[in-house]
Amino acid sequence: MAKLHKALLALTLLCGGCQLLELDRQVQQAHRELVLVAGQLEASNPSTALVALLDGQGKAVAYRIVAPGNAFYFTVAAGTYQLLAFADDNGNFRLDPDEARHWLAQARSVALRLQPDDATRAALQRSNRLQLGATAQAEDTPDVDLSLDKLYANQPRLRSNYLQQVGLDDPRFDPQRVSQGAWEPLSYIREVGYGLYLLEPWDDDKEPVFLVHGINDSPRTWQALLDGLDRQRFQAVLFHYPGSLPLNNSAYLLSEAIQNVQLRQGVERFHIVAHSMGGLVARRAVQLLESNAGSQNLCLLLTLATPWDGHPAAATGLKQAPVIVPTWRDLAPGSAYLQALFAKPLPAHVRQWLLVSYSGNSRLLTQPNDGVVPLASQLRGAAQDEAEHLYLLEEDHTSILHSKRSKALLARALDSLPASGCAP
Repeated sequence: MAKLHKALLALTLLCGGCQLLELDRQVQQAHRELVLVAGQLEASNPSTALVALLDGQGKAVAYRIVAPGNAFYFTVAAGTYQLLAFADDNGNFRLDPDEARHWLAQARSVALRLQPDDATRAALQRSNRLQLGATAQAEDTPDVDLSLDKLYANQPRLRSNYLQQVGLDDPRFDPQRVSQGAWEPLSYIREVGYGLYLLEPWDDDKEPVFLVHGINDSPRTWQALLDGLDRQRFQAVLFHYPGSLPLNNSAYLLSEAIQNVQLRQGVERFHIVAHSMGGLVARRAVQLLESNAGSQNLCLLLTLATPWDGHPAAATGLKQAPVIVPTWRDLAPGSAYLQALFAKPLPAHVRQWLLVSYSGNSRLLTQPNDGVVPLASQLRGAAQDEAEHLYLLEEDHTSILHSKRSKALLARALDSLPASGCAP
């Protein structure tokens, strides 16, 4: 019992609280009320296409940016849905008469499981296979307009969560909301949702830096580091996500958000900075971007105190805790998620900087650590091998975000980029 108590105390440090029974109730509710709509896009044209999820009346509910040969998915309330893919040749996010399309009037769905097995996902993808140019004539196809003005008008959540200017004091970043994202994820998704926010109005002349916080945290964590970011050159873009849901889902939505910004704003190059578990989300997002031909303009991936090899307490929690937090499955050392992160290197043009914290050692963990994450996990060999620069900072898991050294290294990493492109 003492061993379990010790492990769960470590999980408390990592996860920020314990409301496991409420989490289990919310997960079961999600299983009853939500469905997964997944599919695969096929096309002879190598460029990406738009895949819109429509309700029974043909109104756009959500959409994805998909490269031919790639899979896509949506998690939505149970109901009747359609799928429509089209090649947005002129980049206006509208279906025009001369653009190739495939309309599936009755999309197949299955009851949601937060981490569906590969066989279920593959079968659903096959049943919702979309082939551009294969079916429906223009007059038979629902009219689809995914322009931002139209989406903002029809989807209030998107209007408040996508590229909207906020302050770091925004109530969505309050500790109570962070806790809700950890232990009441279904309520959080319905009331707050994933977010991609700006601190200043969008400026086409600035390069976006996407900031990805760690587990059970919020964009407020970037306050000190933002003080060291040259805001005349760079546009801070804040990604906000709940801490308890599977990491692959958060990574998928981050990759979609980045692709949206690239296509809608004409971004020439961008960068990602991530803390703690956010590094695991960010690296997976880059993998998804690469498979979708969306990583060519990513120059810098800088991570701070990321547990590349997972956390041992997550494995103990999986074995002994009465209720499983979905994130634990991904954080457990040796998990399928962690293995996939380094199954292949990231593109050579992505310059990776690793900042590692080693102070604040906690006796709750048997290995040397930064108060939360084992040092050995931060120093996973595969992560070191790909790093262009690796720095060990005498900081703990949180203070690394406030360190003058961290600010200086972020500035140095950005200043070291070439005048154009990503390669040195």
